[in-house]
Amino acid sequence: MTGSGNCLGSAAIAPLDNALSCADFVSFFKEVHGCEPFPWQVRLTEQVLEKGVWPKVIDLPTGSGKTAVIDTAVFALAANPATSPRRIVFVIDRRIVVDQVFERAQRIKCRLDEANTPILKQIQSSLHELSGGKSLGVAALRGGVPIEGAWAQRPDQPWIVVSTVDQFGSRLLFRGYGVTPRMRPVHAGLAGNDCLVFLDEVQISVPFAETLARVSELPRGPLPRRYVTVEMSATPKDTESERFVLNARTDLEGCPELRRRVWAAKQAELRRILNVDKVPADVLKVVRQIDKSNRKGETHQVRSIGVVVNRVRTARETHNFLANAGHRTYLLTGRMRPLDRIDLLDQIEPVVAPDREQTSEELSLVVATQAIEVGADFSFDALITECAPVDSLRQRFGRLDRRGTWSESAGSPAQAWILGLKSVVGSKKPDPIYGQAIRETWGHLDSRVKDGKLDVGPLDLLDFPKQSSAPRALAPLLLKSHMDAWVQTNPETIVQPSLDWFLHGIDQNRPPEVSILWRYDRSPGALNLVPPRQAEMLQLPLSAVKSWLAGGSEVDVVDVGQEAGFEGSYTPTDKNVDDWVRWNGIGDGVESVEIGKIRPGDVLVVHPGRGGLNAGNWDPTSSELVEDLGDSAQLAYGRRATMRLDTRLNYVKSPPNPEGEAIEDTSVSDLIAKWLEDLSAELERRQDWVSETIARLLQTGFDIELAGEDEGAEGRYYILVERQQNTRKPLVDITVMDGSDETGSLTGTETSLSQHLAGVGERAGRIAERLYLPSEIVADIRLAGELHDLGKVDPRIQLQLVGGDPVEMEMRRGKPLAKSLRDARRVWKYPRGMRHELASVAMIESNREILGPAHDTELVLHLIATHHGFARPLPPIIEDADPKILSFELNGIRMKTSSNLVKSSMALEMADRFWRLVECYGYHGLALLEAIIRLADHQQSAKESTQS
Repeated sequence: MTGSGNCLGSAAIAPLDNALSCADFVSFFKEVHGCEPFPWQVRLTEQVLEKGVWPKVIDLPTGSGKTAVIDTAVFALAANPATSPRRIVFVIDRRIVVDQVFERAQRIKCRLDEANTPILKQIQSSLHELSGGKSLGVAALRGGVPIEGAWAQRPDQPWIVVSTVDQFGSRLLFRGYGVTPRMRPVHAGLAGNDCLVFLDEVQISVPFAETLARVSELPRGPLPRRYVTVEMSATPKDTESERFVLNARTDLEGCPELRRRVWAAKQAELRRILNVDKVPADVLKVVRQIDKSNRKGETHQVRSIGVVVNRVRTARETHNFLANAGHRTYLLTGRMRPLDRIDLLDQIEPVVAPDREQTSEELSLVVATQAIEVGADFSFDALITECAPVDSLRQRFGRLDRRGTWSESAGSPAQAWILGLKSVVGSKKPDPIYGQAIRETWGHLDSRVKDGKLDVGPLDLLDFPKQSSAPRALAPLLLKSHMDAWVQTNPETIVQPSLDWFLHGIDQNRPPEVSILWRYDRSPGALNLVPPRQAEMLQLPLSAVKSWLAGGSEVDVVDVGQEAGFEGSYTPTDKNVDDWVRWNGIGDGVESVEIGKIRPGDVLVVHPGRGGLNAGNWDPTSSELVEDLGDSAQLAYGRRATMRLDTRLNYVKSPPNPEGEAIEDTSVSDLIAKWLEDLSAELERRQDWVSETIARLLQTGFDIELAGEDEGAEGRYYILVERQQNTRKPLVDITVMDGSDETGSLTGTETSLSQHLAGVGERAGRIAERLYLPSEIVADIRLAGELHDLGKVDPRIQLQLVGGDPVEMEMRRGKPLAKSLRDARRVWKYPRGMRHELASVAMIESNREILGPAHDTELVLHLIATHHGFARPLPPIIEDADPKILSFELNGIRMKTSSNLVKSSMALEMADRFWRLVECYGYHGLALLEAIIRLADHQQSAKESTQS
């Protein structure tokens, strides 16, 4: 039936479910992790398989292996692909120190990629069928700029995505941080459909839990409702729903390992100290006490001590104090660059790994902030912590003797010390971070002390009053008007609802943040070739950065939401110092920026000589040279390798120089290749990113660009960029196509328009089928793909695709191109700002017979109009000063229109159509349908760009 706005659709026929059982889950778990699952993990899997639903709340103590829900989710997806969500999303509202979930997900992926046993092969095969052969994907979304965009390129591919609240939540609400406005609907469509969302430690994410619950209830029209949210915490938000909890008889009695963890004996001593300045000295007293006991052999040997405090500055000063006293000390906060954090975690793994073998006789200390409370699989032999709300203390004590092995070996409880600052626990004035919760917690802890100690094991701190928990903000009520504003992604509405309130709460005044990275060469050319990556960025409060750059007093920084009252003392200035610039993105270059005009979300590129780091952590008082991680970050990003032959970088010594004398009959590339080979031989025994980069450059080949022109002849140097397979021009980063302009057509692969239309239509239809969408919608998506690029018949676009050669274009009359000829010159003839997708709609409207097979003609037209991210809701229509007649025949149907649409009613028709379709398919449902078309177009274009 052909109609307008017909939302009805029959369900697609689902395949028979795979015959996978709980016994198979046990085998799968053992093959992946090399051990038996805990009884509760098997019980949960059995419940999910038999009932087909997940519990609303999973209430398990810390250390009981909650991240195994990922294993169950992957197994359930393989067992019941038609009803299980395609994307498994694990959300944590904290800067992740040890991303335990991500590491576990990577392990699952690697074992499935190997698939060397029958059960792994069966699960791999099932997952491959979901996406036409693509394996399980794993991605991490962190910080101000996403480290991974591939998860948003395949709607049908199974993914495990580990994310912060900011990254996932902003995508869900159509305002993805680090996502271009044109790609925001794609990310929203994927985040709002076909997801199993685990919200870990929900007690610190109450506002987002409320927002997530409301979004999950939004209508999605005829689309399958595969959207599940699961709260995980010992103190979850949802207290009315049935909770999945440990069963003492079935889960503990038959499992000594889990029983040891849950019943691990831990004791703490309360120590009152004057103020925060006394923390380092008091920590040293406790450390010396432990060290003395070790030497006397009075107790079981303590080899690792965790020290957890509430502020980054306190952590830094404590670390320095202990290090100066001669102790081996590590500093770990949430204010680190990801690459620095990875290096540090490699160093401390022998000290903190829960299942480590004790080999060192030396005492090791790890000083940390709240960053280790969530997601850190650490285990210390002893713990010293600044007093915090009871829910935070539960998490911190979860890092003390995490497996219960120390107390079992010692025959006595693991020891902890809780430091209560008199200025906090003895004052009625609320703490800037935690309000009155610390004072309330201290009072209840003190009432439980017997013989100078109190029990702090996993089951000992559960019955504290509500006032002892950290204050929780609430989200505003999510209204239709909020969603109506956010769903308008291009162009956006002038007035925008505050996103932060819906992610972190209306009562939370979280300081806005900016990203900092350190580079020697901050020229646009160097930053385009070696783009800033999240792996080298440090996120900091805007006020802290402004004070630092202005040379003012230090701003207190914490690793949880804080009041905006932490302001530095400095004189605002319009002066811009030349050792930092604002980066505006690839292709958009950099600009000088005055301190007063630095905006939230900015990426600032700072000269390494300005300092700012100490032991890899934020320290505005440090003037030590900061390592430039630009090339290392490219490798960490997982795409192409680069190497800047800039002698200011410590891994570059005596490279070929643009000003050096040429050796007879030797090209620059040969000189550089010889230099790389010599350096490779010198680093033969090293296994680091430099060795890997050199190996890739020599194996794959590299292009050479000259950089540093802004610094004069003596400052010029070469940048090596790894060649991408099957491409001639690797110097433009195309790691994520967004289809935002016509450059995506300039591939040099000579693809005809008919071929491209047929390819996109077929690919989009297959994706929709694999998502089990209703058959009518599948057909409409396929039709939209077959018509989406009709506007490219414009003779000015065709002239571009043949490199500006009018004779060549005339010879190809009647056979228009979708992708440019090989070696075609890059020329631009199409009017700037004009959109070919709008011309496609106009051509279809000129002869609606082409829409004969459509079930919902409005949906088909909308998908065509928005396939580059415009027209949500208003299309960008400009006047064509030199209009052309566009004509094309497809399937025997001739379409013909003028390219000048400025006097047409198209803009109003598209806006009205957009809102009707939102009502019909839902905010996220319509975005998903757009994403299918757009990503099918990207995939088809990528395939065509690699064809010879």
